[in-house]
Amino acid sequence: MLNKNHSSSSRITIGSFDGLHAGHQTIIQRLVVEAHSHGQKAALVTFSPNPAVFFKKIKTPYYLTTNSEKVTLLQQLGIDQTVILPFDHELAQSSAESFIVNLQKQVLFDAVYIGYDFHFGANREGNGEKLKEFSEKYGFQVHVQKPVDFHASPVSSSLIRTYVSEGKVAEIYPLLNRWYSLMGEVIHGDGRGKRIGIPTANIAYESQKLLPPIGIYAARVHIGDEIRPAAASIGFRPTFYEIPDTKTVEASILDWDQDIYGKTVVLEFVRRLRDEIQYENVQALTAQIKKDIQTTREIINNE
Repeated sequence: MLNKNHSSSSRITIGSFDGLHAGHQTIIQRLVVEAHSHGQKAALVTFSPNPAVFFKKIKTPYYLTTNSEKVTLLQQLGIDQTVILPFDHELAQSSAESFIVNLQKQVLFDAVYIGYDFHFGANREGNGEKLKEFSEKYGFQVHVQKPVDFHASPVSSSLIRTYVSEGKVAEIYPLLNRWYSLMGEVIHGDGRGKRIGIPTANIAYESQKLLPPIGIYAARVHIGDEIRPAAASIGFRPTFYEIPDTKTVEASILDWDQDIYGKTVVLEFVRRLRDEIQYENVQALTAQIKKDIQTTREIINNE
């Protein structure tokens, strides 16, 4: 028997959802539409850390979307409730059936929406067929989404990680239906940009966030409801520091002079412009930055 009390139950989807790419969005859009049409909440259940990070003990930057980025994007996609389960040894060792039973106690649901390659439970023993078996036993529906293809291959988080790592930010847009981005707080830097007449916003980022390679990018910055072009830099500022220090993300925001320290912004990477290089002097660097800003203006205006 399916749960008839729609007012107190949800429809859910389960998964890592790193990147929230076009395939993920297809599942989420169907979930949101059908949940809301039945007067139910659309809930998404995910994990932290990502199971791949947990099992492979990954310490290097990995995430396409941090938890805060994921929650923000999910709200924009219409998800009413995001449940982030701590992925630990106990959860990793749970059987597929016990995972579903415990989840139904935590989030009352009568329908589950999954991707074609969904696996769950210890040793990935659970899949779509196993979930359908449980659905008859525990009273919920199962909806399986076919893959969304890009150039004859399924869109995947691993493919997007490859593109990001190679700096192919322009090619990522159709995989995400948006530009690859970083959400972070604007923090104080060393003030050098302001002193040379080109102030920049230093944007904080989490250590496991996967950044594009060191270099200069045409970008856009979301500041509240405003969107501004920006020439963005990822790197170590070699003209000023001979020995690499902390990797910084800085954005020279075009046509902007307001104080945004402490504000959270979203930086979107639109196109890679060039490598980061060391200049002989500040004047040469300043001249190049002005060229980068002009190139950025032309690129963003044509997008």
